[in-house]
Amino acid sequence: MKHEYCVQTDVLETIVASARVEPRHAALLATLATRSEYRSAAYVTSRDTYAAHPGAVFDASGVRIGESYRDWVKAEIEVHNGDVAAVWEHNKDKGYLLSEVQPVLHFFAHDRGGSLDNFTQLRIFTETEAITRNLFTTADWRRPQSPNDLLVYHDYLGDPIEPRPLGAERYRLYDAIDMQIFLRVAAACADEERRVAAARRLKFTNLQTGESGTQSFAEFHPGFDKYPNKSQRFFDDWSESSAGSGGERICRRWIFEPQDSQGYQADKSQPRHLYFIPQWGHNRKVAAVEKIRNMDDYALYGRLNKFDERIGVPFSWYFYGLHGNLVKAGALERIVSAAEDGLIVLPEHDYRVLKRWQEQPYGF
Repeated sequence: MKHEYCVQTDVLETIVASARVEPRHAALLATLATRSEYRSAAYVTSRDTYAAHPGAVFDASGVRIGESYRDWVKAEIEVHNGDVAAVWEHNKDKGYLLSEVQPVLHFFAHDRGGSLDNFTQLRIFTETEAITRNLFTTADWRRPQSPNDLLVYHDYLGDPIEPRPLGAERYRLYDAIDMQIFLRVAAACADEERRVAAARRLKFTNLQTGESGTQSFAEFHPGFDKYPNKSQRFFDDWSESSAGSGGERICRRWIFEPQDSQGYQADKSQPRHLYFIPQWGHNRKVAAVEKIRNMDDYALYGRLNKFDERIGVPFSWYFYGLHGNLVKAGALERIVSAAEDGLIVLPEHDYRVLKRWQEQPYGF
């Protein structure tokens, strides 16, 4: 499903696929600059956490007989009237082979300048493909029973063989996300979620007086909608803090993983839930801020400033405290308390950001 904030096109997919894979993606960036609107696209970071997935199907001599394993299996299941075991029985001894595709996901940002959200994030895979295994196992005890046994779980694929590479590494566009559109849609979704939540009636019983009744969620939690949704807050906090006011562009320091319930909700009556999970974009090894119980507040603040120096962005420790395991939320609590007690001195704009977080914490 293509969402309204996804701005990729067939033309852009073709442009990306035509680029030669080079170190630092120089050829890709040059291709984007000369053949697309993304003239200022820049590399941010990569994620190599994806497992290999089935590619194409080949006969015993190495001739390709199916471009897509999934499509080929679906067609075979249809031919055999839905009998998955019959598909396996019919093909297991033919010597068919399977290629696997190993993806690595790369993040690029096309920053148009101005407001921090005025950028498009490109997610682009590099893929290497090789014939790596026999198509199906021949062990009778691993006979598949349901379509998902072949289409999803892949436990019934054949044994690995010596890899036979298929062509050069290639690019594949995954998506292009316009962040301004994303945040606008996320705000509308959050407004609707809050409207529904505010009207929800909750039963209560006073254990001391025995009085019982109902109240709305908004009455139970006054001010629950005081601040914007957490995706917008992340941008607002960056803009106001030392990070943004110092000129650091958020799209060069963070990448954003959309989380969208559209198309996946079992209960269609519930509002759409849309937000992103920010992930750091640094490409160097960074030590976590640990064992803070053994530090006094002044030492902790010094350690956090050292963390900022390593990242290269002032007040970055706050944003790392909102997601991930490098800075714990407890460090944020201690720093705002220490600032209030006069033990440390924070820039006023950073203090305001921390105070808002203390009043209504959020994270990812």
